[in-house]
Amino acid sequence: MAPIIRIKARWQGFQGAPGYTIFHMRDFAATNPTVAEADAAITRVKAFFTGVAPYLPAVVQVQVENDVEVIEETTGVLLNILSAASTSAVTGGAASGSPYAAPVGAVVTWRTNVVRNGRRIRGRSFLVPLSSTAFENNGTLVSTAITVINNAATALINPAGAPDLGVWARPTAPLAADGLWAAVSSYTVPDIGVVLRSRRD
Repeated sequence: MAPIIRIKARWQGFQGAPGYTIFHMRDFAATNPTVAEADAAITRVKAFFTGVAPYLPAVVQVQVENDVEVIEETTGVLLNILSAASTSAVTGGAASGSPYAAPVGAVVTWRTNVVRNGRRIRGRSFLVPLSSTAFENNGTLVSTAITVINNAATALINPAGAPDLGVWARPTAPLAADGLWAAVSSYTVPDIGVVLRSRRD
């Protein structure tokens, strides 16, 4: 199987930080990922966070790291590190002083059309924390926040060029070689507030 690239976005500036959002991408036309592909991936991931920034608390910064890991799909073994161009951090755009709860936000569920061991491969990206301006009085998301997140997610999975966003299903056991990357085919943004218990989801 072809290698895949791993992009890390580091959340910082709030109590409980740092946290990380991880993305896995692949260029179907190439065997070995290139620095140009790493640059393209970082640009798209930053655009995703820029898109949702209006609902991130003003104290939050999301930095897309420029060290892009290349891993082997089936085992997860690290093959290489590509040094992509550095980018500035995305800063939350909610009004300064708007309250927020550090472990509370929204989630994007990424869906694929690939089944492994009888289960459809899916992934999730937590957008935590979000400002109180993202929520209705009943704790659900305001419609404008859902629209903003949907627009950002749509742009992320519909690139003008390579690489493509996917979900990496890790090997099922230590030393196993059954890891599998699957391209994202669709996504959902549930109209609920979510609580993030780990800062590395």
